[in-house]
Amino acid sequence: MTTEERIARLEGQIEELRTRQGELHQQLAQAQLDQWQGRVEDLEVQMHLAAMEANDRAAALMQQVRSRWADVRRQVEGATSTATSVGGSLREGLEKAVRDLRQALLESRNKLAS
Repeated sequence: MTTEERIARLEGQIEELRTRQGELHQQLAQAQLDQWQGRVEDLEVQMHLAAMEANDRAAALMQQVRSRWADVRRQVEGATSTATSVGGSLREGLEKAVRDLRQALLESRNKLAS
């Protein structure tokens, strides 16, 4: 084998290696894109789960507000002579329920933000 033939063979091998290197770079880039897509999809799932949890908590607290409202309403309708004490109970109960609901919503918002 002559020097010229060796050089030509080596140049051919170099070209094959360059082609293979380009293919490997493309495969690596695709793998990285797939990895990031998986991360984004995972974040979307986490966001939806957090939103569902927030909705469940808010719905439960809203039911408590309705229940307290119904209790106080029954008390007011049943005993007008105790309207003052019932009014205080109504105000305290509803204020607590609203505070609880507000706190749950703030916590849920903070979870979604983090």
